[in-house]
Amino acid sequence: MTIATAIIQKTPIFGRMFPVDKSTGLEEINAWPALMIMASFIWLAVAGLLGFVMPATQIFDLNTDHYYTGLTLHGAALAFPFSFQLMVGVGLHRSGGCVGKAITGWLPAMTFITMNLGAALLTVAVLMGLKVSLIVMYPLPLVGAQMGVWSMNSVIVGFTGIYLVLACMILLYPMLVLKMMFFGKKRPELVLSARTLNDPGMLGMILAALVLLVAGTPLVIVGTTVVGALYGIIPMSMASWATEPVVFQYAFFIFAHNLMEAMAIMVTSALYATLPLYLADGTRKLFSDKLANLALWILLVTSVTSFLHHFITLYPNQPSMLSYWGNIMSWGTGIGAALSIFTIFATIWQHGLRPEPGIMAALIGWVLYILDGASAMVTSNIAWAYQLHGTMWQSGHTMTVIVAMSMMWMGVLYHHYPVMTGRKLDPVLGTWFVRLFTIGGIGAALSMLAAGSAGMPRRFAAWNQEGWMFYGDLIVFFGLILGASFALFVYNMMKSREISAPMGEMATA
Repeated sequence: MTIATAIIQKTPIFGRMFPVDKSTGLEEINAWPALMIMASFIWLAVAGLLGFVMPATQIFDLNTDHYYTGLTLHGAALAFPFSFQLMVGVGLHRSGGCVGKAITGWLPAMTFITMNLGAALLTVAVLMGLKVSLIVMYPLPLVGAQMGVWSMNSVIVGFTGIYLVLACMILLYPMLVLKMMFFGKKRPELVLSARTLNDPGMLGMILAALVLLVAGTPLVIVGTTVVGALYGIIPMSMASWATEPVVFQYAFFIFAHNLMEAMAIMVTSALYATLPLYLADGTRKLFSDKLANLALWILLVTSVTSFLHHFITLYPNQPSMLSYWGNIMSWGTGIGAALSIFTIFATIWQHGLRPEPGIMAALIGWVLYILDGASAMVTSNIAWAYQLHGTMWQSGHTMTVIVAMSMMWMGVLYHHYPVMTGRKLDPVLGTWFVRLFTIGGIGAALSMLAAGSAGMPRRFAAWNQEGWMFYGDLIVFFGLILGASFALFVYNMMKSREISAPMGEMATA
């Protein structure tokens, strides 16, 4: 029994959701992914509870300090230890079964530890008083400490946590993916569905890992310098170049924006791989692998520099040409998205679809992702961004893309769950999960976008001004429905029953 399996077995409540199936000889590709996915659902519960702290402070006229605490923790928990870690767990399980490589050793262990320890330290720092946005606008953390808003110790603890999370996302996870794809011994008994790099479902895995590694390297250099100075390892004077706001923010956004793009490439490839398994005529082929791969390459090329559209208000630090370039590349990603949309719908039109809960969840998440992409293209426009970038429109865009991709990964997880645990999910509960998520996810997204277009500021703890509480009530209403859908998914996993059919049949499905 692996360490990961032992941890799952000893975890109360959540451990019941992911009992690792050891009877099939697949524990080496099941255990660490199952542990990561289990941990992501723990953080989802934390993020969900904190999500209702914000409206509660408005409705019950509580201390606004609770609002900003909840806002910081909610965004951080939802984006990194939940959404990204869910992607890592499901993605690793999928790639392990495709290339026949065991997910064992120090790399998956450190990937798990750095993500969850880092998220925990950031949580402690926020509870100590550090309240920064998900974007970590620098030098706000240091300015807050200098003005006595929070302590310098909270800054050090917070940056340590952020640094560990970044180490997971930028270094350890990409290294793990590249190691599995190109190194190590292939074991035939671990191959569930053999795929090559020409397969769109595998190409996206490699491209996403490389995007994280390349786009994140500047931030690793800057972050290592800042953390070293905070701990006194190097003199602060030697870190002055890294603490320049322009340097830090460019390094941060090069990675942060490309993180979302990498996750989009990854989940698109996962959808490419999963959709053929649910085609009605049993062909198990996309309409065109070449079109699917072309879409991934276009998304890669255009998204790499589209982060520049975030700096439209930072003149004269950024030449206007770069702002327009970021705008053009943001719209260019729409070409890749359009090809993906065509490929997916043409595949369904040509072969039909078995509308089972897992694939329907992934497709509804895809629809929400398309909606979010449209909102992103609006706010990337220079003229519109001046009006919308500081409003709930941008918050709606950020949260919607995270929720959409999480929904898609939960759909793919629905497919992998029987192989991972040897248990079967209830299709009726799965269908209700999809229905509730569709209403809650799309409703919450549109409510936040509408609030932004009406001028409602983001990170603002006074919704009752200018009639903004109406939008707040809508966000709460649809947020409750969204929360109910996640709770139903969790309940489905907790009451899942063992599969009576031989697992060999499930493993090759």
